Amino acid sequence: MSLHPLLSASWPIQLHVYTLVLAFVAGTGQLLVTRKGSRTHRILGRCFLGLMLVSALVTPLIHVRNPQGRFFGLSLLHLYVPLVVGLCALAWFGAVRHRIRLHRFAVFALFFGSLVFTGYVQIFLADGITHEIFFGTREVCRGQPQDVR
Repeated sequence: MSLHPLLSASWPIQLHVYTLVLAFVAGTGQLLVTRKGSRTHRILGRCFLGLMLVSALVTPLIHVRNPQGRFFGLSLLHLYVPLVVGLCALAWFGAVRHRIRLHRFAVFALFFGSLVFTGYVQIFLADGITHEIFFGTREVCRGQPQDVR
């Protein structure tokens, strides 16, 4: 495990990863430690939503996967941006209006969909900076020919 790929990445990538890691910590604390509706839960919830919004809003500045793409260098992963912004709005609306089922749905979708599932894919399945942090580079996926017999 080496943080060198992250530390040598551009500032939008670094900010994106840092905010997601902090959001994961805050979200885990929300789910496992705090009492629902308490002052601590509300403060951590605001931090969680703020971190998720910052992460989503910095994402359009990241053009690593498709730098010469037809849509300003955006890839399919950028479709998460409106989804995350919408889920943050639903989570906030549900909390303010005391619509607990809506709030719970939006927060669970943000935490498990955007953080846990996408994090798993980026760490174990995708060939990118997050994978390089945990496992180093995979030369086979970098366009090197394989010996197929």
